[in-house]
Amino acid sequence: MTLILSNDDAAAVLSMASTIDALERLYSDLGSGSAVYRGRTDLFSPTCATIDEKIPAAHQFKTLDGAIPRLQATSIRVTSDIVGFPLVDGKRRRIKIPAAEGKSYVGLVFLFSSVTGELISVLQDGILQRYSVGAINAIGAKHLARTDACRVGLIGAGNQAAPQLEALKVVRPIRHVQVYSPSRAEAEAFVQRVGRDLDLDMSVADTAREAVSGVDIAVTATNSREPFFPADWLQPGMHLSCMQRDEPMMDCFSAADVVVFHTPMKEHEYVSTDFQAMEREYDFVMRDHPPRDLDWTAFPDLGALVAGKVAGRTSAEQTTFFLNSTGVGAQFTAVAHLIYERCLAEGRGQTIPTGWFTESIQP
Repeated sequence: MTLILSNDDAAAVLSMASTIDALERLYSDLGSGSAVYRGRTDLFSPTCATIDEKIPAAHQFKTLDGAIPRLQATSIRVTSDIVGFPLVDGKRRRIKIPAAEGKSYVGLVFLFSSVTGELISVLQDGILQRYSVGAINAIGAKHLARTDACRVGLIGAGNQAAPQLEALKVVRPIRHVQVYSPSRAEAEAFVQRVGRDLDLDMSVADTAREAVSGVDIAVTATNSREPFFPADWLQPGMHLSCMQRDEPMMDCFSAADVVVFHTPMKEHEYVSTDFQAMEREYDFVMRDHPPRDLDWTAFPDLGALVAGKVAGRTSAEQTTFFLNSTGVGAQFTAVAHLIYERCLAEGRGQTIPTGWFTESIQP
């Protein structure tokens, strides 16, 4: 039988500590070369979804895949998103529009057995993705931030922000967090809710610069598509953790003493001619991430760091920088397999015949 698992199922069995453990094992596998993944693929096409005519929008179809022989598992993550690119406070943002039935989104992970080739599970990816992104940045902090790091500056108060703090608490003795959001009301609500849920002393900063002043770890967790974090915000001993590659300004890459990327692979993007015509109409390139003049291969990746092939922080005074450059397909294999195994043991989820996904005719 093939197990169908919802976000509620994932939330019931997943913890941040177990996600970090599963992913740290994965990056050790990647560092040794025993696990494998391909670069992300994005297809962009025009959309007829009802959106403000002043906001450029698109259908973005994204895939990531990866295999982990240790788990005898392979997966592909598929997201089918309607995305818009509004200007917020003069800066370009990317937003997902809940255009599916019931104002919902479409994101799935298909988990396969590498023993039989069968589809063993289909998982909604919302909880899985938030936990994995938080865990990945925390693994970077575990190897790069000072061991006594306890003060965090957080820029962003959206859906991805809380998992960043939850994950950091697992690897460092975090006690106080300063939060900035362009919407002060959003920041205040976030501080009240997350401070209570994570038992953290939290305060609201008036500016992004103020949020990261005097902290041990600076975290960017935004949907900005324009760089805003300059190198002069870095301080001796600080660790900078960026959830998006669009957030740091170019001088951060040369100013930091140690820089580690999540992956050296870039996504492959494909667009049609009618889509290009739409981009010319708006005078804006509608991609998940605008292009940057940056050599990704010039920096080590997380797999090399976890496997001990490159050094992390070597002194308390160093400034370190982890960039979650883009997703790695194998991260979804690792976390999906963890969810699948736990749900299987607890009898969670719905089952459908695996035979629906097999065939007697050789393709």
